[in-house]
Amino acid sequence: MSSIERTLPESLEEATREYKSGLTSPDNLTHFMCRFWTEAGQRIGKEYVVSDFSQTSQEIQERAKNGQMAIFVPDGVSLTDLGKMFPEMDSRVVAEGNSVENKISGSGWLWIESSIDSPNKNTSEEQLKDIFKKVDRQGQSLRTYIVGSQISKLLTGKYFDEGSNWSRLLNSSVGDNMVLCPRFLSNGRLKINSILRSWLKVWDLGGRSEEVVKTH
Repeated sequence: MSSIERTLPESLEEATREYKSGLTSPDNLTHFMCRFWTEAGQRIGKEYVVSDFSQTSQEIQERAKNGQMAIFVPDGVSLTDLGKMFPEMDSRVVAEGNSVENKISGSGWLWIESSIDSPNKNTSEEQLKDIFKKVDRQGQSLRTYIVGSQISKLLTGKYFDEGSNWSRLLNSSVGDNMVLCPRFLSNGRLKINSILRSWLKVWDLGGRSEEVVKTH
């Protein structure tokens, strides 16, 4: 029986409470992501199947110490889908006909950096690539960033980079390969900067990574 077919908490609010009461429980995590995608999918008339999370409580705990959390991103969900699910984003990059190019866009279970403020600040694009290469991760895509931000809002009350920080997303670009640098406002609106130079290093600009969760 797939995760989506089993008995789930009756609402996303209930699933969120359950997950927050046991953040290292693989079952709580699976239930939470199942309910998240059930309700998100209902907003656009689609159904998404979430597989069981395959890692242990210990692995979740170790990753949390390293500033990471696990999320599920269905393979078939698009930026346009996300824009319809979360219309408060009100951004051209999730509208019909958007020009975003996702060089690599991970799906399924992913480990992502979960801090509210962007990690890896004061780095250029090349330095960021080197950092991720050393730990066998890849730059985050906009799709992953949006899903992670919506999850963060449910768990912490804040979106990623809510306020004055920006995150470089090495695997999403527009135009002449200009890397996207998004942040969220507290009202859920998604702001995008795509004109920052690759060599630019500043205190409020970091970058986020993603990594596919390895199955046993």
